[in-house]
Amino acid sequence: MELSGIELRYLISEINSKITSEYYVSNIVAVTRDSFLFRMHHSTEPDITLMLSVRGIWLTRFKFKQVEESDLIGIIRPEVERAKIEAIQQSGSERIITIRFKHFDGKSRVIVAELFGVGNFILCDEKMQILAILNPIQVRHRVLKKGHQYFPPPTRGTDVLDITLEQLQIMRNRTEAKDLDVLRWLGRNISIPKKFVEEIVRRAGVSAPNIGQLSDDDMSRIYTVTKDLVADISTGSHEALVILDDDGKARDAVAIPTTNIPSLKPIPTTRMRTAHSYMEAIDEVLANEITERHSNSKTTDIDKRIAILEHDLAEQNKAKEEVISKAAVIRKIANDLMAISFEGTNYTFDDDSMKEFLGASSALIVTDKGRKYLEVLGERVPTAGSSLAKISSLLFGRAKELERGCISIEDAEAKLHTQLGNLRNQTTAIQDKIVIKEQIAKEWYERYRWFITSEGLLAIGGRDASSNSAIIRKHLTEEDMVFHAEVHGSPFFILKDAKQVSEIGASRMEVAQATVSFSRAWKDGLFSADAYWVEPSQIKRGAPTGQFLPRGSFVIEGKRNYIKGIEIKLAVGLVRSDSHYVLACGPTNAIKKRSVVYSQLLPGGMDPNSVAKKIKTDLVKAAYTNTNAKDDSNAQLADFTKSIDIGDFIRAIPSGHSKIFLTEKGEGEKSSLAKQRIDEQSN
Repeated sequence: MELSGIELRYLISEINSKITSEYYVSNIVAVTRDSFLFRMHHSTEPDITLMLSVRGIWLTRFKFKQVEESDLIGIIRPEVERAKIEAIQQSGSERIITIRFKHFDGKSRVIVAELFGVGNFILCDEKMQILAILNPIQVRHRVLKKGHQYFPPPTRGTDVLDITLEQLQIMRNRTEAKDLDVLRWLGRNISIPKKFVEEIVRRAGVSAPNIGQLSDDDMSRIYTVTKDLVADISTGSHEALVILDDDGKARDAVAIPTTNIPSLKPIPTTRMRTAHSYMEAIDEVLANEITERHSNSKTTDIDKRIAILEHDLAEQNKAKEEVISKAAVIRKIANDLMAISFEGTNYTFDDDSMKEFLGASSALIVTDKGRKYLEVLGERVPTAGSSLAKISSLLFGRAKELERGCISIEDAEAKLHTQLGNLRNQTTAIQDKIVIKEQIAKEWYERYRWFITSEGLLAIGGRDASSNSAIIRKHLTEEDMVFHAEVHGSPFFILKDAKQVSEIGASRMEVAQATVSFSRAWKDGLFSADAYWVEPSQIKRGAPTGQFLPRGSFVIEGKRNYIKGIEIKLAVGLVRSDSHYVLACGPTNAIKKRSVVYSQLLPGGMDPNSVAKKIKTDLVKAAYTNTNAKDDSNAQLADFTKSIDIGDFIRAIPSGHSKIFLTEKGEGEKSSLAKQRIDEQSN
């Protein structure tokens, strides 16, 4: 499908409402040569994935596998990574998008996406000087290449967003060809797709066949309907529909009710379904287009070779059938001649009855270089001095030779089948490489350090100064307990709903252990440290008069309840959720009880990247031998573990070097009490 300018207007408006100024680009991935994923991170809000393609721009819920690296992404990544999106703008209703990025040091970069024709991406500096371009252009009205200034193409028609009734009337009066079709006239004069032009005329109830018969009332209705339709589409105040193909795949997204689009009326309702929003519909349709288009481009050469092999196979089958048919005819004639010879009559090939028999049997006597032959379907046997029985025997021999020749044809056919199977496997491998999977929605607490205690309570902790501040300011209630450590770089941890449970001794110790383990003590290689807990009322969010508090810091008043000599140790494991598993890191006792498989960690050893890879490998091995998996087989658990990105492991474990102490199966039990409390916290 092809997005129109007013549909893009809705998408951009939705994106701008989701990506606030606090989001920054954490990573950029080239899915294909002309489709890029921008992963947007926020210290307290869920991550957002923005897809920018020559097909459009939208927020995606899918997880794509990277299939190719492009020269352009290698230039874009260092220029905009870690920068915030300052603005995403559209040039009127044109299919031109401008994304402005701003770094913390004030440096600005601009990506211009032109979503018409073959599409284009242009990276510019703050003065719109081109730094890199996907498809350089040199035409009469503009030149786009590195080092040149970026200029948009000339506009076509009057922008539908700015059109006035007076302009429409002037355009009607100035058009000399009064017999011009109304649909064609509208399409030429305002920048709006044909499908919407048809809808405007239908809604306006215009019956005039040409513009010469358009009345002022007709023009007024056309203007009003145009404005209403544009507003309806660009604001997303409509029910979005997804059109499916025969295989059930999303092929088109409809921004207005299908009953209003003539071209869509014949589509049965079984090939339509509603979407929560037009953004969601676009996500599904264009994600399919990107992967299939790339798959088709990668398999074009293979498809040609497959077509050649299929043709060769058809020819081999045809040759085999011809040989078998010929051998059958020769055998029949040989049998008939043998039967005639058994009668004892001394027939010759000059006899009329023998000539009649040969003619009816697709056989004849031919003379070649003075010698006579019996020819059957191009196969010859000599007749001179030979009896009918001898000739019959020669024909039987020739039939056997032909049948033996089928074996070589079958061998060649088997080789062709093998080659064909290998090529089809290559095609499948390419298609599988770009399979897209829907990303599992994360719970609110997964943006922080978190785990479920052995007593079923939720504990959350800060990852940095921003999230330290967020958990105290947004999630701390009077029913909680707050933990901190007398160690530089200590996070704040909150034990949720602690006052609602009578026995929290184990939970208190586990949260204290998490607090010291996720502090600077881990990076410094300490074996133990002290932590303390306080009441929420003891946390003062503002600095005393005349003093300054760094971000993520708070004033603590009153008595501190110390827990001393806490062992610094953690575990990371796959914790069972309702329908899937999630990666969690926390104290060993808590992780062991909730995990299907887990690894214990101690300070020192390998760097975070190396230990993350090792943990993943060990958990996959443990998953294959796990006996506690209740909802999935061992293989499914292992496959899920394989699908987890290494970055997620690095994000889960503490910063600094770590060593794996033990990897084994856990108890894998899930506390309904914990789940209930977590659900309550998300409301």
